[in-house]
Amino acid sequence: MENELILKDIHKQSPDGVHLLNNINLNLSPGTKLSVLGPSGSGKTTLLRIIAGLESFDSGTLFFNGCSIKNIPPHKRNFGMMFQDYALFPHMNVFENIAFGLKMKGMDKPLIESRVKIMLEMTGLSKFENRHIDELSGGERQRIALARTLAPEPGLLMLDEPLSSLDRAMRTRLLTELTQIIARLKITTIFVTHDHEEAFAAGSRVIILNEGKIEQQGTRDELINAPKNQWVKDFLRMV
Repeated sequence: MENELILKDIHKQSPDGVHLLNNINLNLSPGTKLSVLGPSGSGKTTLLRIIAGLESFDSGTLFFNGCSIKNIPPHKRNFGMMFQDYALFPHMNVFENIAFGLKMKGMDKPLIESRVKIMLEMTGLSKFENRHIDELSGGERQRIALARTLAPEPGLLMLDEPLSSLDRAMRTRLLTELTQIIARLKITTIFVTHDHEEAFAAGSRVIILNEGKIEQQGTRDELINAPKNQWVKDFLRMV
C-alpha cells in the first residue's frame, strides 16, 4: 500500500545493555494519526529518530511503500520531522526557512515562491515572509517550523513534543490549529508527547510506551475505559 509504514520487531539496545526499544510492532496505513505517549525515557524520541533514519536499530525490519528503508539515508526518505526546539535557522528570514527544503530538492524558483505562499496562508502567517526568526513569538515559530516541515510534501510527518516549550493556554490553542491543518492535508502523522490530553487530541490512535515497550495501544476510550494493566491505569491517572 502506498505510504504505508510498517515496523516489525524493532529492537535497540544502548551500549550499556539497556533496552531502549523492545520488539516494537506498528502498522500505519496512509492518513493514520498516531500519538506516541509515555514518560520521559520511555523510548518515544528514539522511535521517531529510528523511523527518520537519524538512529540505527539492532534488529527488526522497517518498511515504507512496501520497501525496506533501513539503509536509506534520512534525506531520501521523504519524511518530515519537526523537532521540540523547532530548529529554525536564525540567520534566515521566514521565507528562507520555509524554502530551505524546497531548494535542497532543486525546485525552480517560481515553484518555491508558490509553495511558500501556500504554506504561509495555511498557517495564517501570510504577511510574515520577510520577518526574522528573532521577531517571532513562540507560537509563530511553531507554525513556521510546521510550514517548513510540510513544504516539501513529505509522505510522513513526525512531531517530537512540538508544543512543550509553550505555556498551557498557547499549547491548547496551537494544538487545535495544528490538528486542523494535519487533518486537512490527510498526511500520515506520528505525534510524540508526554501529555495525555495532547495525545488524545492529536491522534485517533495512541500507543503508550514504557521502558521501550508498547504497554497498550488503542483509541482514547479504549485506553481510559479498559487499561490493560495497573501500570497503564496509574500512568493515565498521573499524567
